[in-house]
This record gives sequence, C-alpha cells and structure tokens, in this order.
Amino acid sequence: MSWLWVAGLALFAILGVSAFFVARSPSFWMGLVKEVIALAVPDIVKYLSARNTFAIEEKMHECVKRGGTWDNFRKKCRDK
Repeated sequence: MSWLWVAGLALFAILGVSAFFVARSPSFWMGLVKEVIALAVPDIVKYLSARNTFAIEEKMHECVKRGGTWDNFRKKCRDK
C-alpha cells in the first residue's frame, strides 16, 4: 500500500468513529429531528391548506346535496 491509501483509510476510520460517537448522543438526534421538522413544516402546511379549484368545489357540493360521499384523494363522488 502506498502512503496515500494509508492516509485515506485513516481519514475514513477517523470520520467513521467520529460519526459513531456523535450519533450516540441523544442531543444530536433531538437537534436533527428539530431541524427536519422545522424544514418540513412549511411544506406540510402548504399542502394541507391548499384549496380545491372552484370546479371541484362545485362538484363536491353537488355530491353532498345528492347524499353521496366526496373522495378527496380521487376528487370524485362515491355514492352510497
């Protein structure tokens, strides 16, 4: 082995051991979860608060008036 391979292997081992010790820490996982949630919340709120178009809203109200059940995933009426 050349010295470059040895240096690369040593660097890889040091990074692996460091990652292992960091990942064992509960504060690391709490901070990671906090960051992921902080990044995901705006997209989740945008998705959940998105309204249907007016055409779909009219179809939904017509379905409910007829006594059917509106399927929000398929955007169509399910008759009972």
